[in-house]
Amino acid sequence: MTTATYSPEQIKLEIKKMIAHVTEREVDEIGDTAHFMDELGVDSLMAMEVMIAVDRKFGVDIPEEQFNQTHNVGESAALVQHWMGVRASAATA
Repeated sequence: MTTATYSPEQIKLEIKKMIAHVTEREVDEIGDTAHFMDELGVDSLMAMEVMIAVDRKFGVDIPEEQFNQTHNVGESAALVQHWMGVRASAATA
């Protein structure tokens, strides 16, 4: 599990890199509000790959049903921040 801290912008950039990898796009082609499926062509297998990469990168274990409710980088980054807070709270309890 990673213990690094990330700013909201760093989280967004890392998620964009993951989306770019699975969609074979350039990072700068991916906006914070671009819809994963409708605008970027992310299918369910790609989404699963991104979710696993996010969990590993940020040391979180986001429930699949919650991750699947995110539709863009901004929403995904907010969810990662939430779960990083949950992890931090659990570590200090």
